[in-house]
Amino acid sequence: MRRNFPSLFDSGKPLSERVALAFAEDGPLARATPGFRPRQSQIEFALAVAEALEGKETLLAEAGTGTGKSFAYLIPAILSGSVVVISTAGKPLQDQLFQKDIPALSAAFGVNIPTAVLKGRANYICPYRLERTEEEGLLPQRDSYRKLREIKRFAAVSPTGDRSELPTVPEDDPLWPLVTSTRENCLGKDKCTHWEDCFVRAAREKALRSQIVVVNHHLYLSSLALKSSAGGQIDGMLPSANLTVFDEAHQLPGIATDFFGTFFSTWQIEQISDESRYLGINHARDGADWDKLSHDARKAVYDLRIEANAIGLKEGDRKAVKTIERFGELEQPFAQVLRTFGALVRALEANKGRHDELDALLSYAGEVDREMAGWESIIRKLAHGDEAADDETAGEASSSESAAPGVEKTDEFALKKQESSVQWISVSATGLRFNNTPLSFAGEFREMREAEGGAWVFTSATLSAAGDFSHFCAETGIDSPRALTWESPFNYWEQGCFYLPKLPAPVNTVEHASRVVEAAWPLVLAAGGKTFFLCTSLAAVTRMAEELRDKLETAGNPYPLLVQGEMPKAALVAEFRRHGNAILVGSMSFWEGVDVRGDALSLVVIDKLPFAPPDDPIVSARSDAIRRRGGSPFGVYALPEAIISLKQGAGRLIRSETDRGVFMLCDARIAEKSYGKSVMKSLPDFFRTRNLEKAIQFFKDPKRWHESLYQ
Repeated sequence: MRRNFPSLFDSGKPLSERVALAFAEDGPLARATPGFRPRQSQIEFALAVAEALEGKETLLAEAGTGTGKSFAYLIPAILSGSVVVISTAGKPLQDQLFQKDIPALSAAFGVNIPTAVLKGRANYICPYRLERTEEEGLLPQRDSYRKLREIKRFAAVSPTGDRSELPTVPEDDPLWPLVTSTRENCLGKDKCTHWEDCFVRAAREKALRSQIVVVNHHLYLSSLALKSSAGGQIDGMLPSANLTVFDEAHQLPGIATDFFGTFFSTWQIEQISDESRYLGINHARDGADWDKLSHDARKAVYDLRIEANAIGLKEGDRKAVKTIERFGELEQPFAQVLRTFGALVRALEANKGRHDELDALLSYAGEVDREMAGWESIIRKLAHGDEAADDETAGEASSSESAAPGVEKTDEFALKKQESSVQWISVSATGLRFNNTPLSFAGEFREMREAEGGAWVFTSATLSAAGDFSHFCAETGIDSPRALTWESPFNYWEQGCFYLPKLPAPVNTVEHASRVVEAAWPLVLAAGGKTFFLCTSLAAVTRMAEELRDKLETAGNPYPLLVQGEMPKAALVAEFRRHGNAILVGSMSFWEGVDVRGDALSLVVIDKLPFAPPDDPIVSARSDAIRRRGGSPFGVYALPEAIISLKQGAGRLIRSETDRGVFMLCDARIAEKSYGKSVMKSLPDFFRTRNLEKAIQFFKDPKRWHESLYQ
């Protein structure tokens, strides 16, 4: 019901005119928000969105912190009456839009906007798996019984089943995977006895009926891919939109690269082996020797991991297979894994139809089996070189022997062009992961966008490198967009100080981490704690934490020390806010998506420019591809990526008009290398100094410090 300001929804007036009216000094926002002051940059942003929507255009909108990005795209979206999909990088912004921003605008405009938030299925309680877990009673922890009762009570009364609405059970509790579903174990509409009560089904149906739908990047890509794979013959999980907005768009390339890639892991094989043993014994006991099949597959995985360790692969490694000298030695143990796992898949196939969960597991196991068969071809080729291509009988355990009946396998996976993807291994505490990652998703994404049509807005505080959007456009396949930039309304010159200490250029991570702590300590004391140490590696986090503990102990432990890994990220940030004088040490996950306003954060220290490791398999492969095209990997790829990341880290400091603080970057290359000018041009317009005493004065005597700026 449209009660307030009916002229806002007068379709006879241009959308841009109605958007301007919403921001008027006597308009709905001013009346609904005490102390509201129109921001010129926010109004210009909103008008640009309105123009893009009406012209079905693509807009790149880089808007500095404090511009008010969400209202800038939500207002034209609401006033247009169009179907709008908003995609974010993660749940915090999803929740902010759905629970705060959209309701606030709805109240201001006097309208009831059909809105839905849609998350990945692992965020919703699965009634079937909740019932099964309760019946089995096999729970991971001593107090899981209490938590299971809480989840059951919550599921009985909650309209959404969204687990984030049950704060009494921690987000990382091991009970959650037992009471939520995955794509692989969901029984689907035809087989699930709880389909009518399914929270995922209800959320998706609500999304299809809504005017505004808030999702995350991965889920959005999944919906597009679902439509694309069906040739447009079926709908995705989302409605067809007149306007699609990607907020936190700088994260889209990284998320999409992972999404469009494929992989399998030894952990999956062990998981499927355990699940098949449990389901087989309980629902098809006479169908196979489930104990032996499971044991054989797990034993083969164990042997493969031992052999991987023997050729030098260790926990934490990320290596392209072509760089692993003895990779061919994995041929026989890998073939054994494929052989034993193939036997398990054939047993599941032989018992098809005996139980719904066994059938769902068969589908999942078949996907993993096919991915493994492709990898066997790659390993065989590395082990035998060109001979493998002519040896039709090579690999006794591959394809026809291990494949489930009716499943055709080919070497198509192994024959992918090397320049279009990279095959690499990652090693963790849980096993080996075999990854096949595309070097670009630009082509696929462009085709999907063209098929969808409508208007597109990509926004973030960090889309460009020194005002140049070409890197983001190349990554996403966006041709000839309208690209606009609005600076932050904050007065960085008076609110912040950029301090570049006179340190040697970083070479050795451990030595440099010690120098960083030593150089930053006087500022930490002057700030009274209230510090983020943002590191480019976990090794630096460990070293800095050690150095800071020594410093704090010597000083009588005046400030709490919080270190990444001691508790979940959200809990660390909450503790940092609660203490008000803490020191937090974290790696790249803390460089963005962390909002600490007010006096609790006054100093941000970054150890060095965040260049991606050149030996990272994806970075190395992309660099090689750029060289083959005659380009400079550093200028085209490495530098823009580092600048965008650095802008995110620097953006943690000033989050409101009243925040003050010092941003300290401990990397002399910014002053010594020619690319330093591009880096500096991309940072906020802080007062800049290399004088430690000047930076300390910022904290000790802020009034005189400000006066001295103009002397």
